[in-house]
Amino acid sequence: MPMAPADQAAGVPRVRPRVRRGLALVLTALAVLVSTVGLAGPARSSEWIVLCTGYDPCQGAGYANAGYKDTGATSYWLQSTGHNCTNYVAYRLVKNGLPNVRPSSLSGNALNWGPSFPAQTNTSPAVGSIAWWDSSFSSTGHVAYVEQVLSASDIIVSEDNWGGDFRWRRVTLTGGRWPKGFIHLKDQGPTVATDTRAWQVAAPARLLDTKTGIGAPVARVQAGKAVTVQVTGRAGVPSTGVATVLLNVNATAPSAPGYLTAHADGTTQPGSRAASYAAGGVTTTLVSSPVGVNGKVRIYSSAATDLSADLVGWSPSGGYVSGGAPVRVLDTRTGVGTPKARLAAGGTLTVPLAGKAGIPATGVAAVLLDVSASAPAAGGWLTTWPTGATRPGAPQVRYETAGAATGLVEARLGTNGAVSISSSAQTDVLVDVVGWLPTGADQVPVGPTRILDSQSGLGYPVGRVAAGQAPSVPVVGKAGVPASGVRAVLLTVTVVSPTAAGYVTAYPSGSAETPYASLKYSSGRTVTNTVLVPVGLDGKVRVKTSAAAYLMVDVQGYVRW
Repeated sequence: MPMAPADQAAGVPRVRPRVRRGLALVLTALAVLVSTVGLAGPARSSEWIVLCTGYDPCQGAGYANAGYKDTGATSYWLQSTGHNCTNYVAYRLVKNGLPNVRPSSLSGNALNWGPSFPAQTNTSPAVGSIAWWDSSFSSTGHVAYVEQVLSASDIIVSEDNWGGDFRWRRVTLTGGRWPKGFIHLKDQGPTVATDTRAWQVAAPARLLDTKTGIGAPVARVQAGKAVTVQVTGRAGVPSTGVATVLLNVNATAPSAPGYLTAHADGTTQPGSRAASYAAGGVTTTLVSSPVGVNGKVRIYSSAATDLSADLVGWSPSGGYVSGGAPVRVLDTRTGVGTPKARLAAGGTLTVPLAGKAGIPATGVAAVLLDVSASAPAAGGWLTTWPTGATRPGAPQVRYETAGAATGLVEARLGTNGAVSISSSAQTDVLVDVVGWLPTGADQVPVGPTRILDSQSGLGYPVGRVAAGQAPSVPVVGKAGVPASGVRAVLLTVTVVSPTAAGYVTAYPSGSAETPYASLKYSSGRTVTNTVLVPVGLDGKVRVKTSAAAYLMVDVQGYVRW
């Protein structure tokens, strides 16, 4: 049969229509198969650069497989053996020192790996981390092992693909197939921020404990003294390029009522408190502090106390979180920012902030404030919200009679660039600016909005949460938090009338409980703290109490991917 002109020029025999249709079906089936195994078809040069393919060719070119060629028939973390991206990555992590036991949080195909480790997943690579792609890459996602970090936007990975072959490739941020995230389970090098402005959410890691000698000698911090904490180069924080850290700080058994200040080591100690505590017991406060040029934070205590500090996040130099030393903008005791007079019970103060304390006049999404009550006439609450909006029913700071209390608040600016602060009891009020977030930042303020209250039956049956129970709290798609693209939430967690001394841990649903408390409490006391918690695969977080207590959870904001 004669060939058609176009086929003849190519030297290709003409294919009968029926055969052509059959071939098309085969090719379609093949394309579907490829799209479900962790590779979305052949790589294009605009997406990445393939450096080598195949165990032996790669080895010959200097790109090793770390022995996987000889052990790929063994299953690691119960993954499918051989050419399989998840088995290869699990093998590399086991070779780096993790046990060959599948993590309980790990679920399903590669696309689920990032959400299965929400506390360990961020947008920044490190040597030894897992490059993770979701279903935007293929229907089942993909994972690879990060071999080199050439820059914040240029990495080299090795991978082994189900139905494909082993290879190394170079991936760039601008190439079109940059990983969705990086999972940090057994890194072999420091994290390098990809988005030079993005906030980095960290799995809680203890950096300081004066009772056990972590980060400082075993000794109480004496009254009027300070301890310095090395934060850079530890717990996945880079050695350089870090501007601000979030620390969950515990003051344990203080000898007298007092306060803590936190500031960049090597700078002048501020007059602004980062935490307030009563004598005895344990007070837990989320603290935001700049980092010194030596990578350290200095924490001062007015009374003798043991201190511990857990890293929960950090912001790079030039990041979205702006601000330096704390700046006091309101103090009713001295007349700063308002007439010298205590705030009456049920009263409200308006605090203009736009254009003050280093905050720009425009383009500000939220401010980070340390809000304090001093010598209140009765136990009660402080509530902060955008001026001009309706006062929310979700307060952020709890105080006791004649004591003092401080809380970190992420607040949107309202009418005339101001926030409003209300107190349920008569008290002096102090407000310190510790930072601000520009419009378009990856941290987005909402609310505050209550999403769980076991006293009223909101999101949980009426009554105390039993000791050891961990209510599952849906956060994604709730209270102004979007239904997708959320990696962490900023919450206010409150414990009311616990039956014994204990603690609360807040952690991603589907993950193991964090070993570090989000807040601690004494029997019968009502306490509160702001916490930053990664979100689980199911869009939920868990809040566990060690003793029976009423629990409340309010959303202040979220961190997007």
